[in-house]
Amino acid sequence: MNPVPSPMPVTVVAAPPEWWQIVSALSPLAVLVAAIVAATVGLLTLRQKARSDNRSEWWRRAQWALDASLSRSRSEAEMGQRAIDLLGRSELASHEELALLRVGTEDALAAAAAAPGPRTVQPPQPPGPPGPPAPEDHRVQIAAAKARITLDQRLGETTPDWIVALSREKPE
Repeated sequence: MNPVPSPMPVTVVAAPPEWWQIVSALSPLAVLVAAIVAATVGLLTLRQKARSDNRSEWWRRAQWALDASLSRSRSEAEMGQRAIDLLGRSELASHEELALLRVGTEDALAAAAAAPGPRTVQPPQPPGPPGPPAPEDHRVQIAAAKARITLDQRLGETTPDWIVALSREKPE
């Protein structure tokens, strides 16, 4: 029989890891963090570009609405005033842009102020003999009054009572 040596416990003492071994063990985590940062930056860039594109398109529509609101064609002017009202409700419009849209309502409201009408609250009367507004002009004035109310609400301003009364009138 062969003698079998009895097992002997052996302890292996290793040197502590070097700094580069620790860094290399963390490299998968660093790659993951870099990927998350890159994805976040990419998503924020896409959101900003989409908002910028939306604002650009909003402004193109606002230009059309302002041009249309001054048109000689009363139906186009009415559409322009209604578009101003809709664009004034958009969250894409800044305070300054809302103030610019408000300018698009002034001509129609000035004409409404000069026209006689069955309002309970009368606008300030400019000098000169006013004539009765044509039904097409009256529709434009009502649309301008509605747009003005929307814009004043968004701008935090008070709408004159005669404009509120005009906005409630029914077109002929």
